[in-house]
Amino acid sequence: MGRLSDILHLRREAEHHVSDLPALMIKAEKISANIMHGMHAQRKAGSGEKFWQFREYQETDRPQDIDWRQSAKTDQVLVKQREWQTTQRTYLWCASGASMDFASSSKHYTKQDTAHIIALSLALLLRQSEEQIGLFGDLKTGHSEDKIQNIGQLLLQQSPINAPLPDTTHFALPRHASFIGIGDFLSPIEDITRSMASVSTNAENGLLIQILDLAELELSYKGRVRFRGIEDSELELVNNVSSIRQEYKQRINHHTNQVKALCHEQNWSYILHNTHDDIADTLKNIWQLMDRTQVQP
Repeated sequence: MGRLSDILHLRREAEHHVSDLPALMIKAEKISANIMHGMHAQRKAGSGEKFWQFREYQETDRPQDIDWRQSAKTDQVLVKQREWQTTQRTYLWCASGASMDFASSSKHYTKQDTAHIIALSLALLLRQSEEQIGLFGDLKTGHSEDKIQNIGQLLLQQSPINAPLPDTTHFALPRHASFIGIGDFLSPIEDITRSMASVSTNAENGLLIQILDLAELELSYKGRVRFRGIEDSELELVNNVSSIRQEYKQRINHHTNQVKALCHEQNWSYILHNTHDDIADTLKNIWQLMDRTQVQP
């Protein structure tokens, strides 16, 4: 009986996630279509002269792309990588767990829903740029309609799992791939540093999108409030929230600045999204960030 009940439970969970997929797809498709229409961003291979950085020549590169002048300064054959190259693979990752299910207002998305919309919207945008897309943890990539649907289903299926950071123990990012991580990144900075250092070993490009609720940024409560821990059921009573607001804001700002500094150390990009802000505006900023010239070594 125990086995049967487990199977039935999994079946109900699967049906629940599948029913959520059409709404997620519609939202993501609408946002991505508006961004592509408004920005006229068609990043085809070889269409731009924006420079990202030098990297070692690979067998899949064209000989005419070799930068002989820069190569002469080193022991390697180097090519110029332009933008987030359309020939590469981009892996998306979304945090999951109790902290991601938080929303301070029913009028706004939870952090988890926000992460899913942003991830799927980026998948659709990258697909139109003919990039190979996948989820961190699954080596297979693609840009077909079936692949987009599969990404959406996997995102929804993974949400109940407690995964505040990428699992780098069981999966290594392929060399020269790009990584886009989406989550609240409220783990201790030491844990985030170790995780990102492992991911960045093979990452050609990296981007972290930190998603936080307005209440987490501003502690916008009044009077006596009971707070629950991030990943447990422990409750803490604060008699006067306003008395700790200033100290709290200093601590959360310090933490987000640490995450941002960590990205800069890895030559990655960083975006902070407030769940009370328009997702489309944040996605436009992300797309512009991925499109524009980065710092040259």
